Amino acid sequence: MIERSRMKMDMIGQTVLILSIALTGFSNLPRAWFIILFAILGVWQGASALHLALAYEYQARYPFLWLFSGLLLALPLGIWLMGDWVMAPLGLGLLTYYIVTVRDTAYVLQRPRPFWDL
Repeated sequence: MIERSRMKMDMIGQTVLILSIALTGFSNLPRAWFIILFAILGVWQGASALHLALAYEYQARYPFLWLFSGLLLALPLGIWLMGDWVMAPLGLGLLTYYIVTVRDTAYVLQRPRPFWDL
């Protein structure tokens, strides 16, 4: 059973990173900051998917592990072919993972707490 605090921490961390990416995109900061924050979000979500898949045997995260590994392997070719537009499919994958995390967090928070968590 996935812990409530683990899912809250995961969702809050991803939200902070996504908001910082949005602020970096709208401000006049160098493009390197945007790419660094984007990479940190990708590493966070990849580690989260790996932890949920291995520690909790959560089957719904396995497709995201395949997606992240495929995008990571295709990244050099994508940069060569698409240039800056390679961020669009990466961003779509990261946004999808965030939406699934929010959905799962809402589900975990609605579950009744077991006796041992009281």
